[in-house]
Amino acid sequence: MIKSTSPTQLTLLPQPDRRSGPHQENHSALRSAPSPAQPSAERTRSRPLNPVPRTAPARKSRQSLWYCLYLPQLSTVAADEQRECLDSLAQLAQEFSSAISLQPQAIVFEIRSGLKYFGGAESLHVGFKERARALLATRSLPPEFAYAACPTIEGSLLLARGGGNTLVYRKENLNSALGQLSIETLQLKPEPHRRLINMGIRRLGDLWRLPPAGLRRRFGSDFLALINKALGKAPEPIKNYLPPPAFVHSYELPYEVENLNRLRPVVDEMIAQLCDFLRHRELCASSIELSLLHERREATQVDVGLRQASRSQQHLMLLIDTHLDSLQIPAPVTALRLKVTQFDAFMSHSESLLIGADEAPTENTANSLAQFMERLQARLGNEQVKSLSAVEEHCPEYANESVRTGRNETYPLALGGSGETPAPSNPRPLWLLDEPLLLSLRGGSLYHRQAITLLSGPERIEARWWSGDEVCRDYYVAREGGGSRLWIYRERGGERHWYLHGYFA
Repeated sequence: MIKSTSPTQLTLLPQPDRRSGPHQENHSALRSAPSPAQPSAERTRSRPLNPVPRTAPARKSRQSLWYCLYLPQLSTVAADEQRECLDSLAQLAQEFSSAISLQPQAIVFEIRSGLKYFGGAESLHVGFKERARALLATRSLPPEFAYAACPTIEGSLLLARGGGNTLVYRKENLNSALGQLSIETLQLKPEPHRRLINMGIRRLGDLWRLPPAGLRRRFGSDFLALINKALGKAPEPIKNYLPPPAFVHSYELPYEVENLNRLRPVVDEMIAQLCDFLRHRELCASSIELSLLHERREATQVDVGLRQASRSQQHLMLLIDTHLDSLQIPAPVTALRLKVTQFDAFMSHSESLLIGADEAPTENTANSLAQFMERLQARLGNEQVKSLSAVEEHCPEYANESVRTGRNETYPLALGGSGETPAPSNPRPLWLLDEPLLLSLRGGSLYHRQAITLLSGPERIEARWWSGDEVCRDYYVAREGGGSRLWIYRERGGERHWYLHGYFA
């Protein structure tokens, strides 16, 4: 690791001088393993590593060089805050590299490809260090951190945890560089750590002398794979950091516009660029904000919320057109700004394979219904379109409530739209009368418009005795002479009248 607690600088290995024979590296930042003959006090003292003969390069291609920034203070913060801090550091690292990997309490990114551009590893480190310290200060975190760089991701992470402020250019030097580190840098679980201590292993270099088969048998394949990755003997799958998507597009008009119809071609072009952005990233948008900017006035906001995420230019433009039809602006428009406030993953649907010869393919029914509801909300307003949701209540008059329709609901008029309260298992009509209608009894038969025949029942409902409006009823499913299915009930007290309470679809 590389600590920035004091104005220490990154110790660099000199580049090989190819004008003569074998050369040596002076790696003063690394610590050598103590000799068994040294006294115990001498073993804890760090000394410069003896010069290591440089071997000739084995491959023509350049090796990667991974720079690691390790922040041990993140162990004391919550997981969400830790993730946000690493994401912010990764966004800073995008100025220096395009290959970025997030690790526990650390960020690693490749710098070999940009050394010439940034003037060497030292200049790159100084530039990134200042930005990282400023970011930590804004989050009220200690500015101390550790850093290191070497040809492998795991190796740079181990070196940074070791706090050696080390840079290793070549894989051939990883054995000696990593061998000086304590086994604490592996951050193993307590049991394997205890077993290593019992075996007399204190430094990573002690592991190099053990047979790989024995390590695999004692500690598992994952442990051996970690060691091999750090030494560059095994490939390292890299999961590159992807920044969160963001789309903001502005357009300044050449003159003030009062007629909104003249803005439609400009908005259409902005929507086309948005759809290209979404298609290239396999995304959809479920919330869009169109701002109409005015001179010396607050911007007019047009919030376009989609019930089902989309990236169709025709669909998005249709919704915006519907909003603009009823929009009143306080002043002429001088500029436009389009921003996506919520992204969603793209989910495609397949048309039916078996389509008749004279039958044209149509959109999925759920998508058509969702688009219809979006247009209805855009024209009437979000508060004017409601859906029904089931409520935990036995009395039918209070068993449903109307709520504002949310996004990503496919069938807004279905009972239990919220998905939290299960619908009753007994049959319930979708259409309940505001006031139950008294039925007539003629010659022992019930009548509404025509004679009524009982089909099933009774279902007894007794509730709300605590409210002073007690309900004691026996409900039946019935059929009228014309074929309509009715939901009727008979009072269990008083005159025991029959009432029509609802219609089945």
